[in-house]
Amino acid sequence: MNVTGPTDIEVLALFASICDRTSSVLAGTTDWGESGRRAGQYRVDLDVDDVCVEPLLSAGFSVLSEESGVQHPGEGLSALGTVVVDPLDGSTNASLGLAWFATSLCLVVDGEPIVSMVANLATGARYEAVRGSGARLDGVEISVGDPTALSDAVIAISGLPEHHYGWRQFRAMGASALDLCAVAGGSFDGFVDMSPDAHGAWDYVGALLVVQEAGGVMVDALGRDLVVLDHGARRTPVAATTRALLDELLAHRVHR
Repeated sequence: MNVTGPTDIEVLALFASICDRTSSVLAGTTDWGESGRRAGQYRVDLDVDDVCVEPLLSAGFSVLSEESGVQHPGEGLSALGTVVVDPLDGSTNASLGLAWFATSLCLVVDGEPIVSMVANLATGARYEAVRGSGARLDGVEISVGDPTALSDAVIAISGLPEHHYGWRQFRAMGASALDLCAVAGGSFDGFVDMSPDAHGAWDYVGALLVVQEAGGVMVDALGRDLVVLDHGARRTPVAATTRALLDELLAHRVHR
């Protein structure tokens, strides 16, 4: 990253402290009422956003957050880069007591994900990745699973498939950042967004770096750049352990 800014280790430490704070907010949450600002947004989403954004701006980063949009630390775009943050991915899971929800943070510099962390706030498990240095789960290096044909694959999905892809099994877990990290860690063989352009960058950019550094592949189903710092932009991410499996998934996803 920029030589005048914090080191990758310092960025990960900042991300970890933010995840600690979001976990503390959720631990004390009993009110799962909606915010009234937009459909599907809980009041706690805004509380968690506050504890994510403030320390990032204070550290000199620009921020793109699902809940509060684009913010800058001073007069304009930060020279240190932009942190893309989903304060609470899988908030409905959290409201239901399902242990699959996360905070996702990713530092993007010059259009490239550089440092990321995706923390499961229910279990404490933390995925992290640094560009060119691999991916880790709780400090232990991870890699995608062995090459698998679609007929033997277990695929995570978001949204409702219009037909059977020919997989062995599928799972709809409800928190895309964690679903994608599970591909990186070898639990799932792939991930497909079944809905048209349902995901903002905050949903997948942190996991994108984890998947890539673990040896997997991930693209937008329509061939667009996944790393987009526009709050209104939406993409359709598809990921897999291998390019061959990715191509099979894309053939089903695009040519329906």
